[in-house]
Amino acid sequence: MTLDLRSSTDVLAAVPALLGFAPTNSIVGIVIDDGTQQSILVAARYDSDAPLHTAIKFVNALPLRGDDGIARSVLLIAIADAEHQALAGHHLDAISRQLHTLGSAVFKRLHADQLDAGHSWTDVDTGEAGRTVDYRTSDLALRFAVEEGRSILGARADIAAEFTPGDPAPEAEITADVVTHTILSLYTALNDPDGLTAQLAANTGHLITTSVTHRDALLVISATRLDTGGTLWTRIARQLRGIARIEALALAAACFYAGNDAVRAGLALDAAQTTAADNGLENTNLVALLDTALQSGLPPAAIRQMLARLGDTPPTN
Repeated sequence: MTLDLRSSTDVLAAVPALLGFAPTNSIVGIVIDDGTQQSILVAARYDSDAPLHTAIKFVNALPLRGDDGIARSVLLIAIADAEHQALAGHHLDAISRQLHTLGSAVFKRLHADQLDAGHSWTDVDTGEAGRTVDYRTSDLALRFAVEEGRSILGARADIAAEFTPGDPAPEAEITADVVTHTILSLYTALNDPDGLTAQLAANTGHLITTSVTHRDALLVISATRLDTGGTLWTRIARQLRGIARIEALALAAACFYAGNDAVRAGLALDAAQTTAADNGLENTNLVALLDTALQSGLPPAAIRQMLARLGDTPPTN
């Protein structure tokens, strides 16, 4: 996605759209994809009151080099109120030093106490200052809303609540045509997630836990509609329990990740790992794979390529 990164006001207004929520007391890193100073590869954040060594881990997880080996630049933002401002500054300095060690440049460093309209922002290094504008009407927020149906929530906790378990689905209906019927029903639900039934959730839970082939087939189908796939699997996961919930959350994470929604991908994986821990279960291979990819900063395009290869692979029993 492109953005005029030279305008600090526009950058700050775009942060909530990039993350899916308006962060508070956070450190945000935006990796610039190329030399145009307009193309964003990925945006990530962590809490500004985290231990200072978190800054090193944060930098090491960013995709700082392209396939050509050329180092990418990073734009750093501290969103921190008066209580957290000093520590946030230390984090910016620690990140900058680590980026320099790894051969990457800091494009600019900004500070704002909040991202709501009317708050002051400062360029840490040049002293340039300005006022934040309404991020809800930023070009990027409007673009995401129109093209992808993505809205900005008030806080990260609001997004995390999407993955809370709901009422459980009934027992799966195991019939002779359960595979065909479930696949066709999932196609329909991808076009209308509100049409998801509890019985379909139960039947998909059965398929994704009894056959890796069926799980992968449903993932490939979902990848054809990344705009709704993550939402659909999130709703399915809310109705499932145990290993079925874990696998459904992994499928949601895959769709969100491939669809450039790293925040929801991470929260889906967090929910899957919590479910595993609460039930004395191991994380599934798909959860482990996606978690490794997310922690290492693998670009969403690589996940899309993986899903495309998966669709080209003949099924096995």
